[in-house]
Formats: sequence, C-alpha cells, structure tokens
Amino acid sequence: MKLAMRKMATAGAVLALGAGAFLASAPAANASGSGTACPSGRACFYFNSDFQGARADYANSDAGMGNELFTDGPAGRNGWGVQVNNNSASLINNTHAYITIYDSPDCVGYAWYIQPGDRLNLGEMKNRVSSIYVAYNGGACISRDQSWA
Repeated sequence: MKLAMRKMATAGAVLALGAGAFLASAPAANASGSGTACPSGRACFYFNSDFQGARADYANSDAGMGNELFTDGPAGRNGWGVQVNNNSASLINNTHAYITIYDSPDCVGYAWYIQPGDRLNLGEMKNRVSSIYVAYNGGACISRDQSWA
C-alpha cells in the first residue's frame, strides 16, 4: 500500500511540475480573461445587461469591489476601465459553487443567492453589487485585489 501511495504521489508531483511549466509559458492575457467568454471557475460581472460590455472576473469572495475595474474581455467595450462596485448589470456564475452578491461592502445587507451555472440580468440588484461571497473558497469575506482573476 505504501509503495502504491508513493507512486501516486510521485506521478502527481511530475504532473504538477509539467502543468506548472505549461502555465508559466502561457501568455498573461489568458490569465486575466481577455477572451469574450466567462472563464471557467469565475463569477463574471458585466457592465451592461445581457452579458454585454466590459467584464470583471472574480475567483474568490471579496468584501469590497471598489478596487477592481471592468478590464476583462476585449479592450474598449462599453464600461471599460469603470469601477465594478455598484456598476454591474449582469452576471454569469461559471463556478461550481453557490455565490452570494450583496448590496453593501463586507458581505452584509440585501443578498441574492446564485446557483452554479446561472446567467442573469441583475434586475433590482443592477448597479447595487458591492461585495461577493464564493462558497467553495472557505469563505472569508475579506477585501482582495482580483485584477488578476
């Protein structure tokens, strides 16, 4: 049993090294979500309804969305460079977790619960989202810089 466990651990280490080398050679634009689609594992906010305009991608909970800008997706789209806080009109939850969006910082206040895979216009929450809780990340709702997401 110990031998099998060591072989699996060694194989895992080799795969991790290979994946690390592959990711290290990937262009930075791919990491920031520069394509038109919402990347896997992200909650994507859009400046306009119907998933239009500039996009902001979130991978983790964030107690304050004032330090991120709509700078994902193709450059120059409507809302490009605008602060995300209180400026989102639609959302795609492309994570495998429930997320909660709040109308106040620090994950308090009026909340909407969004299932994995949901795509929605924000309706009464349009231009009111100030913080996000992503359930799978262990959950501390702290301020994070997610401009890399």
